[in-house]
Amino acid sequence: MKTTLLSLSLATAAVAQPAADLPWWPESQRDEQAAYEVALNEVPSPQRLRAWHDLFGSEPHVAGTPGDLRNIERLAAAFEQMGLTVERHEFLAWLPRPVEASLEIVSPVMQSLPLVERVLPEDPFSGHPDLAPGWNAYSGNGDVTGEIVYANYGTKQDFQALQAWGVDVAGRIVIARYGGNFRGFKAKFAEAAGAAGLIIYTDPDDSGWRKGIPYPEGGYANEASIQRGSIKALDYPGDPLTPFVAAGPDAERLDPGDVALPRIPVQPVGWGAAAEIMSRMDGPGVPTGWQGGLPFAYRLTGGAALRVRLHVEQQRGLLRSANVIATLTGSTEPQRRVVIGCHHDAWGFGAGDPLAGIIVLYECARSFAELARRGVRPQRSIVFAAWGAEEHGIIGSVEWCEANAEQLRADAVAYINLDMAAMGPTFRASSAPALKTLIASAARSVASAGIEQMPSFGTLGGGSDHVGFYCHLGVTSCGLGGQGSPGTSYHSNYDTLAWYRKVVGDDYEPALMVTRIANLIAARLAGGPLLPLDLSQYAPDLREHLAGLGERAAALAVELDLGPLEQAVDELEAVAGPVQPRLLEAVAGGRLSDSALRRVNEQLLAAERAWLHEPGLPQRPWFRNLYAATDPDSGYAAWLLPALRYHVERTDAAGAADVRDLYVEAVQSVGEAMKAIDAILDECGGF
Repeated sequence: MKTTLLSLSLATAAVAQPAADLPWWPESQRDEQAAYEVALNEVPSPQRLRAWHDLFGSEPHVAGTPGDLRNIERLAAAFEQMGLTVERHEFLAWLPRPVEASLEIVSPVMQSLPLVERVLPEDPFSGHPDLAPGWNAYSGNGDVTGEIVYANYGTKQDFQALQAWGVDVAGRIVIARYGGNFRGFKAKFAEAAGAAGLIIYTDPDDSGWRKGIPYPEGGYANEASIQRGSIKALDYPGDPLTPFVAAGPDAERLDPGDVALPRIPVQPVGWGAAAEIMSRMDGPGVPTGWQGGLPFAYRLTGGAALRVRLHVEQQRGLLRSANVIATLTGSTEPQRRVVIGCHHDAWGFGAGDPLAGIIVLYECARSFAELARRGVRPQRSIVFAAWGAEEHGIIGSVEWCEANAEQLRADAVAYINLDMAAMGPTFRASSAPALKTLIASAARSVASAGIEQMPSFGTLGGGSDHVGFYCHLGVTSCGLGGQGSPGTSYHSNYDTLAWYRKVVGDDYEPALMVTRIANLIAARLAGGPLLPLDLSQYAPDLREHLAGLGERAAALAVELDLGPLEQAVDELEAVAGPVQPRLLEAVAGGRLSDSALRRVNEQLLAAERAWLHEPGLPQRPWFRNLYAATDPDSGYAAWLLPALRYHVERTDAAGAADVRDLYVEAVQSVGEAMKAIDAILDECGGF
């Protein structure tokens, strides 16, 4: 890197970028890196973010549709115009398409209920002819008529409660509200309970007028807003027919009849349609916590007089989509890759989900491409990825991970996820432990983020494209975003540019903030002589998760002996605590040769992969990361230390004791990596 190529003075850069936030460079190189970072973050602009939004939000683009394929061409062309190396990674996935659906009350009155949002004169996008009525992808086909049972959020615990109260679900149509778990598990639990069908609605208590003024006057869901979404709830993400292998044209596929996709009809509706049904229910009142925001008393059952007919027809088949992959090749370590991505498919226009992340991804790519055009590029490669078919079950990114598994396990440095990244002014992040110090550093360097100390971090669960990298391949990952805007258009036909600019804003300042933070994270991962992975974060994180696991075990009366694992964590902290500052001091002083730095970095990556368990988690072999996985009963939430958690949830103390040894070994492996780094430091002078 040559600072003479940069249109910025070193004095200005040093002020803009405190040297204390660049501990992964020798002190003699920090001003140069600071200049690069300031120049990098001068590239993005609100005007270009808005232009990306206009380009990619110009039409509905559901995975596998002509609109999706046209958007893929737009995405690829935009990367190519930046001068990046572009690949269209195509895949053939088992995807559904809606054919027809209807919902009606058949007694005591005959009434058809709406399954599509009303067109709003204030939002011209809402009348686009390619917008589909509400549907849940992978619904079973069927035409059923039955009585109604209300199941609250449709969680596992809710269905268990109905059974305990003697409420018979068999042969009836369940109505449940969105929230509490992934919608696919609502369908899975309803089907297991014997339901004939399922209606899922958006309750005003959760997303509507009880939160704020509805759209179009405000930003929250109105009575017609319908949350679409996949209900695929398998034990693995990705294409349903090709677990563990990429869904190419010649892939060996499972028989669709052998895959546990939903078999009952499932239909989403707005609360206006739901109210027509629920206001006529006359069974027992609901318990505390089950009452929502509709203006009447909620009931558990509808009674014999209230009957509803639900008809859903979908067609499943192999449909084509693609990931769009653009690479900026690194200058000295091109085989090492930092991957930054966001999915490109949507349920309609997708202005918020996913395009509030896609626009950040593209402005990040433009920033690095512009600096590369001036002759400056980081030493490691950066891969910018627009993933396909995420909405149907994290398909595109998983297929790419499965296609490149060996190389990613060997060389991937980290994955940065930007799904819905610019939805408000408040910066938030979810992260694996080793990236937390880096994210805090980057956020502090962007004044508009308002971060002064270590921010609070969420945990990485399910629901987005980090899953293939983190949960399957053990690549340390994070998700970045801005939140806090007053409203939601989630998965509805109102997720348009008109909604976004009214509710999130038309100044694109949140997107600019997240772009700049993502730029710095990627620059430091791809450019730092020392990989900015802080293994000292593991011990405090592990203590927190072990404490939570102990509380859960106590609540379930499981005798859980975590003593050996707690001892291993203590030993890890005793090693990592002193080694981390010693390592940073050595880097600051320029005492490590290039060869020594490469060996240190290899140990850091090896420590991250130490959590991989090739046989996988109990009953979920695709999930191989012992540190984190999706909650198998909710889908979105995270299970930390998931193999242990599995046995605790099943009150299996013996099973928990067996897998505890796997965790001891993993923690010890992280400690061994830190000891190896300590030995390298000794070799380099004993400082």
